[in-house]
Order: sequence, then C-alpha cells, then structure tokens
Amino acid sequence: MTCDLKRLLAATLALLVLPAAIAYDFDARGIKWPGARTTLHTAIPGTSPAGVPWAEAFAGAANEWSDHTAFTFDLVPQYRDPCVGHGSVGGSPDFVNGADFRSNICGSEFNDQTIAVTVYFTENNILGSADLVEADIIFNANLVFDVYDGPQRSGVFDFRRVALHEIGHVLGLGHEDDVPAIMNSRIGNLFRLQDDDIEGVDVLYGGLKNCDNQPVQFGWTFGALTEGDCRIQQLVSGGSDDSFVDVYTLQLDQPMTVTLDTITDGGLDSVLLLADSALGLLSIDENTAGDCRPRINRTLAAGNYVVLVNTYSNLTSLPCGESNSGNYRLSMAFQSDQMIELRGLESFQGGHADAAFRGGVTRDGGLTYINRVSATEAFDVSGQISIDPKHQGQTGYIVVAAITDTGEILVKHPGGDFVAYQPDVQMVPIYQRRTLSATEDIEILKQMVAQNIGINTIEVNFLIGYGVDSQPDELYFHSQPINLLVE
Repeated sequence: MTCDLKRLLAATLALLVLPAAIAYDFDARGIKWPGARTTLHTAIPGTSPAGVPWAEAFAGAANEWSDHTAFTFDLVPQYRDPCVGHGSVGGSPDFVNGADFRSNICGSEFNDQTIAVTVYFTENNILGSADLVEADIIFNANLVFDVYDGPQRSGVFDFRRVALHEIGHVLGLGHEDDVPAIMNSRIGNLFRLQDDDIEGVDVLYGGLKNCDNQPVQFGWTFGALTEGDCRIQQLVSGGSDDSFVDVYTLQLDQPMTVTLDTITDGGLDSVLLLADSALGLLSIDENTAGDCRPRINRTLAAGNYVVLVNTYSNLTSLPCGESNSGNYRLSMAFQSDQMIELRGLESFQGGHADAAFRGGVTRDGGLTYINRVSATEAFDVSGQISIDPKHQGQTGYIVVAAITDTGEILVKHPGGDFVAYQPDVQMVPIYQRRTLSATEDIEILKQMVAQNIGINTIEVNFLIGYGVDSQPDELYFHSQPINLLVE
C-alpha cells in the first residue's frame, strides 16, 4: 500500500466579505472516501464553558454534513487518538478517524494563525484518483473555544463551526474563498453549512450525476467510446485519468452470478469495471477472455450496481489494442437458481392487474436459470405468470412473443411454432386458451439447439402475457424481457 500524509490548515483569524457565486473546491486528485461513507469517533474529552460537551458539538457538526449531503458519517461515541501514525515522516495509518485538542500537531508546532488542522492518509486507486483511508482532526489547545451560534466572538472560537469546517476537509473538500461557505479559509460569522458547501460534497461524491448514464438489461448493448463521451476525471471529480467511459446502471432484484464481457472493433482496447451504486469498485478486467477482451464474473446480492465500459488514458501506452476509441458490444449474462422476476407491468388498454411475471432459460431442467448458451447446447425457455386473483377462474388466453436482434417480431402460434407478426395489420395471435389458474406455467421453447436451425449467434427477447375473454382488447404483460443470447 502506498499512503501519503497530507495536512490542511483549517481556519485563520480574519473575516472575509464574499460575493455570491457557486465555486466549491476540492483536491485536484478528487480524494474521497469510497462508497461516500466513513466512521468518525466522536468522544473528545471535556465540556465547553457553555456546558455543551465537546463530543456532543462534534457529533452535531458531523450529523449536519450527513443530513444535508450525499455523504454518511457513522458516529462511534469512543475516543481515538488522532496522532497515531502521524508523529513522523513515513508514518502509517491505523485506519481510524479521531479528533482531540492538542498543543501541537502531533509533534509539529501550530503557527500563529492555525485554529485546527486535518491530517489524512490517502491511497491511490485504479481510476487515477485517490481514496481517503484515514482522516484525523487536531484542534489547537493553545486557543480558547466555546460553543455558540451567531457572530464570531473576539478571542473565543466557536468550536462547532470550526469542527464543521474541519469535517469538510475530512470529506475531501478544500478551501473556498470566493463565495460564502463554511469552507472559507478564514473563520467568520457563518456557523451553518452553506449552499456551496453542500454542492461541493454532492459533486465530489455525485458519481453517476457527473456523467450521462443509462439503465442496462441482460443481453447485448451496443455503444462506442469516442470524443464527447464522459471521462473518468468527470466521473470521480478529479484525478489524472482522462479516458473515455460509458456508464450503465444495473438493477438486480435477486442474488445471481453476473458475467460481463465486450467485443470491440476498430482496435479499441476496452476495460470493464463493476462497481456498487456509490462507485465503490468491485471488479476490473482487461483481458481475461483473451484477444483483448475483458470479462468479469461475479456473484452479486440483490441491489443496484454500475457497469463502466472504459479504455485507457491518453497518458498510458495501450497494452493490448490499437486505440482508446471505437465501437463495442457489451454482453451481460447471468446464472440464478430461480427464474428471473420480470419488472414493468404493461397492458394494451392501460388497465392494471395484480400479476407477476417470471422467466428464464435453462439447460438442466430448471435447476439453474441463465440467459447465455452456445449454438450446440440444448436448452428450454420457460415462463410463469401469477394471475391477478380477480382473473383467476375466468376463461382467458396466453400470448408469447419474441423479438430478435434485427427487430423482427415473432409470436407463438397455437400449433407451437413461432410465426412472423406485423402489429400494425394483425391482431395478436393467441397461443393457448385456458381457464386461468393462480399460476400459469408456459413452455416457450423445449430442447432447442440453435445450430440445428442454422443459428450460431443471435439475441432474442421473449415476452409473455395473458388476457381474459371478458376484456378481449386488453392484454397484460411485462416490459423486462426473458433474454436469450446464443454466442
């Protein structure tokens, strides 16, 4: 691990009168806490002359940042020595964030204008920025402090506003002297967070807000890394990585193993990254699949994730491909021990049904469900509908449709075959009529081998739906498809 010790001056004794504008500031490397969260130990010993314990005022300042920004402080009412690891050049972090009053800065003298300092350790990360791994606050015990609101008093510093400022440094913010802000380098009459302070944290930890992004589903997604795309520097609000990045969000409603890979053209040297919703990096790959093809395989819990299709910085020699721009095809596959819950209830006439849809591809009779098979493997595609209780027992019908990667729409005929369908000139063909039960199991394909019908590569998205004879023009179905990749 490579860690760098940095020190920030927190506040001086002058008062600034500032114009109105938005101009927050932070370290050029975009230093921040991974996941927009850290633990802060708050038990600073002692009580202010006003009777407010220092620990209470300190915790209140941390909570103000948590309450008004995208960052979360987990507060622990215990004491931790802020100088552990900071006493000498080349010290090492204890990975614990503490605070206290000291007459010096862990062995170094305070200068005449320093009220408090924040000292921190960082670790360089793969995205060209730096992660905070420890931050400690040292208040100048040679000065007089109390706890109060309102204008700054002569000779007595309001501990809470100083703590509010220093905790801003803990977050990764720098000084901002062009607008009213707690993060002004000189202490003044402000004693609460200002718009500029809040916006600074929200940009620094904004992540997805800093770049265009789009939701992605399992299957193929086509894109390109090219001039005009977001860059990693924008995504992480700093650092040296100027490489292009496309950002996708992935929602998982159940645990599963996910496999991501890309195929490129034009010599693009692509990199794949998988992160949590706060851009905490989970996996990165460059060439696991061979031939300059990255592949990530990871078991994930239900939740929200971020997929980054990336390339290399202009400052980096390409290790595999020929270019840091070009087209790609992102493949997203999964394996689960259950059918996939299919989101997005739709209907032809805008009606609502308390129904649920599930589906998947299986090679083992339903022991596991997947969406990717080879051209030579036999597989089944199955669906299941939980029928709205008010429709159960009624005479109704089942519809099955398939949409290929060329946009062709096929529907399942009562005879079991898929036939071409033109929605503008045809009624939706009914696959089966039946008296609807609580759960309807639907066999979409059975022991299909793609190569046997002349197919080696294809993407097909299946939809299932149902209706009741008493409402012949209404059909209830789902928007998230049952995805099949043959590749």
